[in-house]
Amino acid sequence: MKCLKIILILVATLVSTVALAQYPDRSMQAKTKGKRLTVKEWKTTPDGKNKWVDHIEVYNSNGQLIEEFEYGDYGRHLSWRAEYFYNSRGQLEKEIIYNERNKPSKVRKFEYDANGVCTRRLNYGANGILNSYRQFEFIYE
Repeated sequence: MKCLKIILILVATLVSTVALAQYPDRSMQAKTKGKRLTVKEWKTTPDGKNKWVDHIEVYNSNGQLIEEFEYGDYGRHLSWRAEYFYNSRGQLEKEIIYNERNKPSKVRKFEYDANGVCTRRLNYGANGILNSYRQFEFIYE
């Protein structure tokens, strides 16, 4: 039984490693080419007759995700959209999430320590009022 568990773990590890190898790092592709990159994810019916855009990601020439779109209802309607803004050090500074009507629904701002580690994420409503924040604690053992 123990041998079977080990074999299953090895197979699962191998499958996940192969899957990751076939899914290239989009950020690195944009940065390597030095160009803006748009990646469209298409959903397709099993017979291949129908397809529609499900998700779009846009990267700048530095390889940073700058925009994201999620579609519903077979690609006919925008479910949400997000814009990402970075500071001069290349750190994510602000994220604006838009609803299905393309109106801002929430804003997230990020704070970093002197070492460049993200320590807080502040969550604001569309009205600009702080709703909550997440504080990150790093414990090395």
